[in-house]
Amino acid sequence: AIARGEEKDLTKCTPGGRDTSKKLKELVAAHKPSPKPAAVAAEGSANRDGHVASAPHGRSNPFRAPLLRSQPLNRPGSAKDVPLVAFSLKGSGLSYEVGDALGVFPENDPELVGAIIEAMGARGDEWVPIPGGSSIHLYEAMASHYVITKVGDDFATLMAAHARIESEAAALRTLVEDDAEGMPAHWDVLDVLDQFPSARPPLSEMVGALSPLQPRLYSISSSLKAFPDEVHLTVGVVRYEQGGRSRRGVASNFLAETLRPRLKASVFVHPSASFRLPSDGDAPVVMIGPGTGVAPFRAFLQDRAVDGAKGRNWLFFGDQRSETDFLYRDEIEKYQADGLLTRLDLAFSRDQAEKVYVQHRMRESAAELWSWLEDGAHVYVCGDARRMALDVDLALREIVAEQGGISADAAREYLKTLSQSGRYQRDVY
Repeated sequence: AIARGEEKDLTKCTPGGRDTSKKLKELVAAHKPSPKPAAVAAEGSANRDGHVASAPHGRSNPFRAPLLRSQPLNRPGSAKDVPLVAFSLKGSGLSYEVGDALGVFPENDPELVGAIIEAMGARGDEWVPIPGGSSIHLYEAMASHYVITKVGDDFATLMAAHARIESEAAALRTLVEDDAEGMPAHWDVLDVLDQFPSARPPLSEMVGALSPLQPRLYSISSSLKAFPDEVHLTVGVVRYEQGGRSRRGVASNFLAETLRPRLKASVFVHPSASFRLPSDGDAPVVMIGPGTGVAPFRAFLQDRAVDGAKGRNWLFFGDQRSETDFLYRDEIEKYQADGLLTRLDLAFSRDQAEKVYVQHRMRESAAELWSWLEDGAHVYVCGDARRMALDVDLALREIVAEQGGISADAAREYLKTLSQSGRYQRDVY
């Protein structure tokens, strides 16, 4: 999609690092765009009788969903802020299955937008271009259409070209050309404006050099069968200090702070290609989701409860402290008391001197976990891809090798076969 010019955000391949980024730029530069198809009116098209039919809601035509409620899931004293965010889908025509994600078009932090406009020496009511060819006021463009929390090479190159002080221009050029370091990852637009005050390109060029603001995908943590016309998200709010300033995650703070009940966000359903409950309600299910990774499994349990599915359910959940960070505790414990949740294994890393994680609980229950696998269990993992998912995958391989009495290579093939058959599915980020 990037090579064809359909996707403008080159950061989607960030795990590949700067070498990948350079190759992507080469592909884009070499690409000769093909003729674009005729545009379709966003509001719909006329039928034979001349009546206008509303276009279905999707990424290109998101639904403006009112916020119903945002309630904290952590208890006082927690180091985290994780709210349940619920939107109304009434009248949208949108439908989803458990395992799907909700796409949310976020808006930037109003305080950061205001500080950037002031640093630009602007008022905010100037007209600037936005993706698609139209123009709007600078404030709205910076709030809703462009990435301002990260800075790409295009922006830095433009700033270097307009820096009136040569030392600032040279520093900016070095940041762009230095493959080993490049632009500091934590810098945002305000950092660059503050660091290089002599660099002030024309507003329209400055804004045009920024990347378009992209939607964020959140695992849906509700079932339409349990909550008709609603969709729930489990949002981990990102806040931290860097360079003497408070930093905030764009989407998480938009959902948790900027939005208020009855205010609306643009959303769409992003169907999952494979993260699905087994079609057989009698099949056992193992769910591994620490922290906000529990989101889709709350939906799984709701769905199986409404369906009256007879299959056994086993949840591995963990976080920092049981007293403050047991997300959805009342619901989960009720499912356990009702017998829907056959087994619950918890790993709270800071409740004891030695840190305990979900993979440790898996190894402690290796024999039973192997028994579930041999009984046809479907295994699901949701959460952090860089550490947790890798640790869980390693634990699963060790358990299969040990309990099955097979080699490490054979255990790897065993899990590969499970994945190919749809019995080992991961929703990781």
